[in-house]
Amino acid sequence: MDAILQSFGTIFSLYGVAALVVGALLGIVIGALPGLGPSIGLSLLLPFTYNMQPEIAMLLMISLYTSAEYGGSISAILLSTPGTAAAAATVIDGHAMAQKGKANEAITISLTASTVGGVLGGIALMVLAVPLAKLALQFGPAAYFAVGLFGLSSVAALSSGSMVKGLLCAAFGLGLATVGIDPIAGTPRFTMGFFELYEGIPFLAALIGLFAVSEAFSMAEDHARQSPRTGKKVGHIFMSMDLWRETWRTMLSGSVIGTLLGILPGVGGNIACWIARDYARSRDRRPEEFGKGAANGIAAPEAANNATVGGALVPLLALGIPGSPTTAILIGALIMHGLHPGPQLFEEAPGLVYAILFGVIIASLVQYLVGSLLLPAMARVMSLPRAVIAVGILAFAILGASAIRNLMFDVWITIGFGVIGYLMKKLDFPVAPVVLAMVLGYLVESNYRAALVTSQGNYAIFFTDPISLIFLTLSAISLGVPIWRSLRARRRPAPI
Repeated sequence: MDAILQSFGTIFSLYGVAALVVGALLGIVIGALPGLGPSIGLSLLLPFTYNMQPEIAMLLMISLYTSAEYGGSISAILLSTPGTAAAAATVIDGHAMAQKGKANEAITISLTASTVGGVLGGIALMVLAVPLAKLALQFGPAAYFAVGLFGLSSVAALSSGSMVKGLLCAAFGLGLATVGIDPIAGTPRFTMGFFELYEGIPFLAALIGLFAVSEAFSMAEDHARQSPRTGKKVGHIFMSMDLWRETWRTMLSGSVIGTLLGILPGVGGNIACWIARDYARSRDRRPEEFGKGAANGIAAPEAANNATVGGALVPLLALGIPGSPTTAILIGALIMHGLHPGPQLFEEAPGLVYAILFGVIIASLVQYLVGSLLLPAMARVMSLPRAVIAVGILAFAILGASAIRNLMFDVWITIGFGVIGYLMKKLDFPVAPVVLAMVLGYLVESNYRAALVTSQGNYAIFFTDPISLIFLTLSAISLGVPIWRSLRARRRPAPI
């Protein structure tokens, strides 16, 4: 109870409210700008939260995360260009409704559904995270190794194409995670004589480079293409009772789908939005209206992609596993503040944990308020040329990188990883597995070696520990199913 009261005192303090409002404002703008998204927004924001209290920093970042998921629907509806990948399904009915002169109505449905999804996802987080964390406190080194390996196995879902490329990127990330002081022997390795690498490759600098700088390079490459302008006036109207009656069941089903899929590592809103839309269409009384501006065609994907926020935070808080690049950045924020993501966090900083649990719900409500009042001004931001956005991203990235440790070395690391990220995008290599492996590399290696030390080199410890065996089995399934599907597809005879 003391932790709960402490969390409410933080959330409703002047700094807490300011963090939620600023996060919502930044999130909606970043989400609405095509090509950006919560990952890039958080990677740019992360260095500037270094001197904040951990609770305020997390409220700011969660508010940005939640609002950016909603913001992608603004450009999807007005410009037929999803601001985020999770808003791709919203384009179909959202833009069709806007073409009929109902842009306000479409944005209202999107904002309301996103708020409902965010609130319900936050409630699910509160219900599931605490008991899972209590269970995880019983884990030993073998179990933690298996949990980390299970997190790495989600590389199959994060690869979005060639699994071989995903595995290569994960191997690259694991290699990067070995740089620095050996966790068991205590000796430096792979530092090439640079004392700046004794603590490992600066994770924040790498994140900023892989996400933000690489995107700035991509934008600069096609600088001639301007963001299309919209002549539609944008405001906000409250949903009518008829719209509520038509969409509330769809919002609930979309929220449940989004929460469940958000918990699964590597799934997230990109997939949840399509599954929620397909489910809503199959249950709708007028499925033929989908694609022509159906209200449920907007409500389902928007409720789902915001509900994934609460779902994705369940494994992060309970097990310390990031299920997506965005939650990997949140883990980076916790590490930056000297905290240990996972079940230990409930004992180390219970006030912070409850601030996150309640913050997800309250951030969704603040998102609704900010989106209602300031949407007309935010919609104009989408008319900025891509070249201007690229320069702004690059400037903030360099400024943020230099602020991490006040070292020029970190700036060069950021630019170097920006080049790597840009080349990976050009060659269609996924960035997410690199980040996931960098985060989980230390967890996997240190617990693997600690388990072998305690068992005196007996590998049976990984199979005699029941929790370890369960997660090793899940890892094998996560990697085996995509391989089996790929082999099955190749053996299938080509149509004549």
